[in-house]
Amino acid sequence: MSSNTARPDRSAFTGLASLVAATTMLLAALTSAYIVRRGLAGDWMPVQLPAALPSSVLVFILSSLVLEIGRRRFNVHRAFTGMWFSGAALGVVFIGMQAYTWSQISQSSVSAAGSPAAAFLYVLTGTFVVFVIGAVAALFRAGACAGRGNREASSTRLTLAAYYWHYLDAFWIYLLVLFYLRS
Repeated sequence: MSSNTARPDRSAFTGLASLVAATTMLLAALTSAYIVRRGLAGDWMPVQLPAALPSSVLVFILSSLVLEIGRRRFNVHRAFTGMWFSGAALGVVFIGMQAYTWSQISQSSVSAAGSPAAAFLYVLTGTFVVFVIGAVAALFRAGACAGRGNREASSTRLTLAAYYWHYLDAFWIYLLVLFYLRS
């Protein structure tokens, strides 16, 4: 029986590693293009980054912490449910903060059509938000399915979703450092 349960876990974590690799490759390619383009021409005008951008990292970190606490309390249903879904809801707040950031930038005198810096900011954060939307959906799905059927499979789903969320959290910190050091 243990060999049957080890295969799905191993393949699930291999799938997670593949997703992380693909996400990293795409976002690394975009950040590389951002850095190269910044150095190519004299038309790069830094974008004034709205305050919502750096504060969103705090929301993301809090979300990761709450999700991890929830994941570790999976055996205590009430504690798990409240923490897990609160963490996922903070992911929705993060998405809203990005939309607010985009509206702040669009209301400034800088446009994506006239500023390569603004265009790259929209492309990088927009692509990242697409991954976050998928991850939030996975968090809600894993939380909704938790406890139904095989508890070991539910625990694996929760772990996979939380690990990907933590990975996105770390990548968001990287992107913010990039924006502030290279804008």
